[in-house]
Amino acid sequence: FLYLFIVPLYLRLDNYPMEMIISFQLLSTVLGSSPTAQDACLSLALMTLARRSIARMGYAALICLCALPVPIILYFTFYSMWLETGNGNANFLFFQCLAYNLFLGFITIDFIAATVKRDKALRVTAKKENITIAKVDSM
Repeated sequence: FLYLFIVPLYLRLDNYPMEMIISFQLLSTVLGSSPTAQDACLSLALMTLARRSIARMGYAALICLCALPVPIILYFTFYSMWLETGNGNANFLFFQCLAYNLFLGFITIDFIAATVKRDKALRVTAKKENITIAKVDSM
């Protein structure tokens, strides 16, 4: 399912290889078969390399980033309750995985949208000034 996103993102973000790699990593984290905190940490650490895209992200991503530890902590708590003591419920684990993926999905969508906004702004300024995008991006 992840492979459906490769060609459209490649066509749109071909001038931004770092943002494209970060987008693919975020998408593989969200759409992966088993959610792990290591994938999310790697994706969020890679996001710090794209400062110009992060500057264009909205407040929804910030709220989701601040709320992300809640489902992670609750996941470990309910995991131990359900599997070790036997008094938990599988629906609690499902909800924590759903909230985790929802928060990461919002962060992913906002990052990709911010990168596209950045690309659009550079294309508009390059069109007005009649210069190439590579020269604008290197400034």
